[in-house]
Amino acid sequence: MRIACPSCSVAYDVPDSLLMAGRVVRCAGCGGEWTPVEAKVAEPEPAPPPEPPLSAPEPPPAVAASPLPTAADRAPSAAEPAPRSASAMDRLVQPPTRSSSLVRLRLAWLASVVLLVLLAWGAYAWRAQIVTAWPPSARLYAAFGMQPAPAPPR
Repeated sequence: MRIACPSCSVAYDVPDSLLMAGRVVRCAGCGGEWTPVEAKVAEPEPAPPPEPPLSAPEPPPAVAASPLPTAADRAPSAAEPAPRSASAMDRLVQPPTRSSSLVRLRLAWLASVVLLVLLAWGAYAWRAQIVTAWPPSARLYAAFGMQPAPAPPR
């Protein structure tokens, strides 16, 4: 059944099994609530046939007609948003798309953790050189119970 929001005129295709008498629905566009009534879709009037020319030209050669793909045949990709006229049920039925951004996000987290582990290891391994170069850091090492070994003589 095709229903339309009385506030913003957005049309939705909803299965008949989901619409029961007296059920209140909410518009995804404007948030308005109403009891749906089937929308009357006006059929476009067919164009009048063109008048034949005075001298009839030779008809074009016959070509095998191939059906043109419609919007229903083409599944929407993750890059393009769903069209405004797609019903909420159609969007819910579509399978979720996994993008490569999830993989990149996990790799970024892994790289961050590896970097922090390397920094902590370097601060422990070169603590004597760090204390020699920056004497106030000795108090930080002492707070963690890691007294730096005396630096080798130069």
